[in-house]
Amino acid sequence: MSHFVNRIDELARLRDTSAGLIVIFGRRRVGKTTLIERWGKTCHFRYSQAIEGAEPIQISQLMDDLSSILPQGLRAESWKELFPILSLIKQECVIAIDEFPYLVKSQPSLPSRLQKWMDHDRPPHVRLVLLGSSQTMMNSLFLNSNAPLYERADLILHVSPMGYRYFCEALSLDPLLPENFDKFSLVGGVPRYWSYINREDEATQIADRLFFGKSALLESEPDRLLRDEDVNGMQAKSIFECIGRGANKPSEIASRMGIEQTALSKPLQLLMHASLIKRSLPFGESIRSSKRTLYSIADFALTFWYGCYSPHRSRWHLYSQDHKQKIIHDHAAQVLEECYRNQFPDGARYWEGQHVEFDCVRHSRKSQHVIITEIKHRLISDSEANNLKATLEEKFAKSKLASNFKLDEVEVLGTKDVLDRLQKS
Repeated sequence: MSHFVNRIDELARLRDTSAGLIVIFGRRRVGKTTLIERWGKTCHFRYSQAIEGAEPIQISQLMDDLSSILPQGLRAESWKELFPILSLIKQECVIAIDEFPYLVKSQPSLPSRLQKWMDHDRPPHVRLVLLGSSQTMMNSLFLNSNAPLYERADLILHVSPMGYRYFCEALSLDPLLPENFDKFSLVGGVPRYWSYINREDEATQIADRLFFGKSALLESEPDRLLRDEDVNGMQAKSIFECIGRGANKPSEIASRMGIEQTALSKPLQLLMHASLIKRSLPFGESIRSSKRTLYSIADFALTFWYGCYSPHRSRWHLYSQDHKQKIIHDHAAQVLEECYRNQFPDGARYWEGQHVEFDCVRHSRKSQHVIITEIKHRLISDSEANNLKATLEEKFAKSKLASNFKLDEVEVLGTKDVLDRLQKS
């Protein structure tokens, strides 16, 4: 069982603000509710979990949850009736409404009504926190300049997945053991998933419980995430399946789906806006000028679902333990590279033709110099490291990068080298 870790910056920002409206969003299971409950211990806090249903049922639920601070004997069946009641609250309090998008779906005029209440009728001693898992809707409600609630929130927090070191801290695992990184690669930085893990289990046992076993805990998770973002239909799932199985270029994705590449533009933009997939360019290139684009799944657990679970689910029970471990290890190797790149704001892959590819390229402190890193998810001997460095130097000299940058350093890192850096970062 994991325990509360990190979120130091988020808690500090919440404790330091006197904002009348606070907005918190992030993908499901990432820890938004846990964060707000942690902060709520330091203030007069009332929490309500919005439900999916008709407007009167939702309002009845909200009034029940807030009954201890609302005037007695008053009931509302619509938002028009509820907001005047909220204005009668006498005591200082923070009201947190979770899954706010559920309420907006039932009553699209709610943002406009809320805006008027915030501007004219909110008592200064009543503060409001709105949380949501639909990143698409929360962006459109609060970050779209045409939306009624645009610039009404004085604090907006995006709660992101956490890194490997916090996974190990939460489960009391040694962060320098490669087998623990393999475990992390299955669930990524999502704290709720961590609570499903027994720290003594091997990675294959975790994969069985969360993905491959009967009534597996994460078997339906992609459907839930897509539903949160109102991404429906087979096209989005097909894009995930293609990317998970190694088709990262738009042309490859379109070819496997049997559609024109131009038809991919809108669904890819939608999935990126929902933070479900991400786009990568070779180091040093601009989206305005480069046509070399790779797409990847943004979430490590989803990457495993589509890259390992989906292709192997029918045959997993037939595989040997070694075969299962290799599938997980190969997946973890990709995650290890991504975690290393994420340490550097400018860190990026580089590829050119069929023979030039670097795991990570980043700027050196020297002007117009770069550092190239090769990452292997295993132990590397000194002689192998030297051979790899020589090969990388030759590839760099022949690449287009060499016409714009000078090579400052070549790193060859094994698993423990990377884990040590992740622990210290």
